Amino acid sequence: MLSFRSRLSRADVDVIRQIADSTGFFDENDVQINVDIAEDMLCRKDSCHKFILADYNGRTVAYVCYGKVSDARDGTYEICWLSTLNDYRGLGIGRRLINCLIAKLRKKGAERIYVKTDSKEQYKPTRRFYEKCGFRLQAVLPGYYDDNDNCCIYALQLVDNDCAETGREQCLAAE
Repeated sequence: MLSFRSRLSRADVDVIRQIADSTGFFDENDVQINVDIAEDMLCRKDSCHKFILADYNGRTVAYVCYGKVSDARDGTYEICWLSTLNDYRGLGIGRRLINCLIAKLRKKGAERIYVKTDSKEQYKPTRRFYEKCGFRLQAVLPGYYDDNDNCCIYALQLVDNDCAETGREQCLAAE
């Protein structure tokens, strides 16, 4: 059984480390960043980052870390990290985690979600995953991560353009 929760416990910090480390995608610095964000969130009620954790049969096996983009228009969010314990990849947990995030952000009035990922061949499944979730490539920043590693920026529009232009309330009333 798969369930989701947003409340972090002290034990989750080590679990987040284990999950991030298991993927083979993140280097030691990236894993530590994930841990630091979780620790910061436990210490500060006003943390700009939030987590949703996925528990499968009582074991935490995935998480998404996200936040509001502070220098963008209201309703703009960013996925900072998404990670699934390697042994649980390919079971649809990541997709259901994204769907949970989308539902949660829609309730907050979010209009779009961005995510950045690498252009390396290793990240091709990651890019394909986001595309299957409805994200569309918006920009490529050459040499962002390294000389031969560009940054691919994807976006998911949560409201159609007509809603953005005429106001969310009018579009919701028309449905």
